[in-house]
Amino acid sequence: MSNSRDQALAVRASGGDVEAFRRLVRANSGLVYRVALRMLGHRDAQDASQEVWVKVWRNIENFRGDSAFSTWLYRITVNTCLSVRRKESRRAQREYGGEELPFLPEPRGGDADPEAAALGAQQREEIQAALGHVRAEHRAALVLRHMEGLSYAEIAEVLEVPDGTAKGWVSRGRAAMLVALAAESAE
Repeated sequence: MSNSRDQALAVRASGGDVEAFRRLVRANSGLVYRVALRMLGHRDAQDASQEVWVKVWRNIENFRGDSAFSTWLYRITVNTCLSVRRKESRRAQREYGGEELPFLPEPRGGDADPEAAALGAQQREEIQAALGHVRAEHRAALVLRHMEGLSYAEIAEVLEVPDGTAKGWVSRGRAAMLVALAAESAE
């Protein structure tokens, strides 16, 4: 769906048009789930996606159209995923006495993604596990850049940071992921 069409639907939804909101959800649910899946893993992606849409509905009247609807939606999705990861981290610290445990999400299944088709199951598991070792903000930037194809300027807008910070977070995320992959292959 085109960005201008999403903008128009968002304006209608902000006025309480449930049908317009339903069309926004239908057109953009794949984007939300894909980002949640890559940031959180299979176990939490569905719940996070639903939480995103609840937040969008509650806050649609705040969408001013200053940026593209997709940028606003990415921002809500990334912030929701970061919140879920923080909650999970706090829960793990309570349950395991504060020991630092890496987040290891379940590997993705057949999600009809061309990227998934190109990678073997073992590689996908290794990459997903390595992403679990990347700091949440860096992981968000890395997912948006290399898996969603956003520019650094778009990442900066979504994450509400300067362009240089977005570039740095992608770079640090990539480095942390490579270190995790190297450590796994050494075992």
